[in-house]
Amino acid sequence: MPAPVASIVGRSDLVDEVHELVLAHPLVALTGIGGVGKTRLAIEVARTVAGHFPDGVWMIDLSAVTDPGAVTDALAGLLGVTPQGDVAVIDAVADAVAGRRLLLVIDNCEHLLEAVAAAVRVVLQRPKAPKVLATSRESLWIAGEQRVSVAPLDVDGPTSDGVALFVERAGAVRPGFALDSDNTIRAVIEICRTLDGLPLAIELAAARMASMSPPELAALLAHRFRLLTGAEHRPERQRTLERVVAWSYDLLNDEEQAVLRSASVFLGGFGLDDLVAVANEPDAVTVLVQLDSLVNKSLVVAEPGVSSTRYRLLETIRLFAEHCGSDADALTNLRDRHASHYAAAAVVHWERWNGPGWRTACDWLLAELANLRAAYRWSTQRHQLEIATDLAAHAALIGVSAQALETVGWAEDLLAAATLADVARLPRLYTAAGYACFAGRPVPAAEHAHTATQLEVEPGRDPCEPGLATFVEALARVYSGDLERYVELARRVARLPGSARAYGLPALVDGLQASGHCDEAVALTETSVEAARDLGNPFWIVYALWTAGLAHADSDPSRALAAWDEGADVVREHRVDFFEGFLARDAARLRAANAQPEASLPLFVTAIDAFQHAGNVAQLIITVAIVPALLDQLGRTAPAATLLAAITAEPASLHHVPALTELARTLDEQLGDVAGRECRAIGASLDLNGAANFAREQLEELRAEVERLRHDEPPGGLTRRELDVLRLIAQGHTTREIAAHLFISPKTADHHIQHIYTKVGVSNRVAAARWAVAQRIVDDAPSSRGPAS
Repeated sequence: MPAPVASIVGRSDLVDEVHELVLAHPLVALTGIGGVGKTRLAIEVARTVAGHFPDGVWMIDLSAVTDPGAVTDALAGLLGVTPQGDVAVIDAVADAVAGRRLLLVIDNCEHLLEAVAAAVRVVLQRPKAPKVLATSRESLWIAGEQRVSVAPLDVDGPTSDGVALFVERAGAVRPGFALDSDNTIRAVIEICRTLDGLPLAIELAAARMASMSPPELAALLAHRFRLLTGAEHRPERQRTLERVVAWSYDLLNDEEQAVLRSASVFLGGFGLDDLVAVANEPDAVTVLVQLDSLVNKSLVVAEPGVSSTRYRLLETIRLFAEHCGSDADALTNLRDRHASHYAAAAVVHWERWNGPGWRTACDWLLAELANLRAAYRWSTQRHQLEIATDLAAHAALIGVSAQALETVGWAEDLLAAATLADVARLPRLYTAAGYACFAGRPVPAAEHAHTATQLEVEPGRDPCEPGLATFVEALARVYSGDLERYVELARRVARLPGSARAYGLPALVDGLQASGHCDEAVALTETSVEAARDLGNPFWIVYALWTAGLAHADSDPSRALAAWDEGADVVREHRVDFFEGFLARDAARLRAANAQPEASLPLFVTAIDAFQHAGNVAQLIITVAIVPALLDQLGRTAPAATLLAAITAEPASLHHVPALTELARTLDEQLGDVAGRECRAIGASLDLNGAANFAREQLEELRAEVERLRHDEPPGGLTRRELDVLRLIAQGHTTREIAAHLFISPKTADHHIQHIYTKVGVSNRVAAARWAVAQRIVDDAPSSRGPAS
């Protein structure tokens, strides 16, 4: 939820009313004319009810979505949902949020009314659906919808809500502003009445107090409204709002109007450099001066960030500016420059993606997704296929690792037209389309990626970096079930020099361990992780650590867990959310199998949350199917049988976790006929999301029990990583061996060792090893060779 930028005025009773409705009903719609304050009211209500929704309050602003077909993609992007196979996007969204106690706030629905209504119906039809709060200029017309009409503010007198709002906002631009004379009072009341009590209009007017008096403003306002009356066939509410915006626009000088019109083609915001490029103004300072003036006049919203400021227009202002003062040719030129700018920017950010700039490139893509979508669709409509290819290809190549799989669909949709036009970067487009394997379309994905490998050797082509297309084909092949071809292609990429080793080697490690060649896989793990670290791309580093853990899982579980722990650290530091569920699930599975069931509990919860949130049905089934054995291991026989009955309704569970059949027989013997039938009946009533929620509840209860039983802190106050280092010290490993074992640098290993010495009060390895034995951190004395120096 966005943080309120100012207080809400005159809405306390309405906030309380909507608060109660949201808690009591599945859908509440705030309706009213544009500028009446629906969004601000929704934010305030969401803030007051947030404590009732432990799974969060999620808000999506649809003003940047112009295509009805993109509504479900936008919802999926907000919630991090990735549809699998042929599952419709909205079904994946509905499944991901079913059973979760969350509030979904959908803002600015009016221009996409039918698409939003259709999506909301699907979400609300699921059992235990979330709550929905929508804002729109008209109702969604869904059965059971609670409609609240948001009226303009009262403007009858100096103590009215409309006047209070004017005074507060005027004081923000002119400190000390007050109703200190009869002339001022009369002028302010007149202004608020003329603006029909619309909060947006009042705030725009109040912003003028920085340079005008209320009587001056009142006189000019009346004059401008007489000149700017809308066409008679248009609704009165549109004419009213248009008068306010047109008046504010008309007060701008020519330079300000030109900058505002240029800004109007951006969706979802923009930076100064973006605006300079689209405005075709070589002097950035000139644009910044005008932009700053527009911010001060409340026509542009400035949102300061850590390193730069991002700007956006209120949608009402944007729509007005887009079509005001520009003929069709001028607007076309602006949109052409907008598309060209983002196509060039996409290429630049792709060039930075495969290295330390990975996170920056992903953040840019996520921030600019609405602009990229608009630019892609405009350039496609204009048949500017070189530009469209640069947008679709590079947005997808970056977007997959940021879980923005919508962009892969752009690449797929453009293939036919771009192939016919024979664009130079066609290999990049086909490579990007190969990532459709992650979206559940592995067969065509493999074909696309293979085509890319054929195209990239043709003269005049501009491919991705060497080996990437082959790597993507390898992924698509394994998702298609061809493990042998996966290993063959991965080996081919791994042999290439340069950056290809950073992803080719991890893929080869994965393929080898999956096909039973574990010794060969283990032998490559250190080289694989080193290659990824050398490149510096956090995405490949986590990938290499994950596959290294898979390779070591059977022969050296502690080393596998160390690799996954290190991967989880990188995920947290760089927000590599793509791998969060995989790392947590596989670490949980291994810990449970190696007599550490308590340690697996939070990891299983993390994995379930990640896969459920992403709508990754296949991985969610596998993860939930592992939990019954853990519950049985921890003495929860009846819940284990209940969850087992629920998850075996999913056929894929038995394929991925074949031990479930034997577990079912064991649980039946323990429970007996009556209790067993009861558990199976309860489990059979749960769908996949219900099973996931049940598993989460059981895991959380077990975690609480473990915490209650854990009275003492870890010995010496050592961290988990320090305990791992101490165990290796006690086993006689050198600093370099410890570093290799835990996938950390020797310098970091030595740093941990010095911390251990300080915390436990020793000065050398022998003393540290003896302390570890005394504290029962290790069972035996150091190895025969003694602690190495």
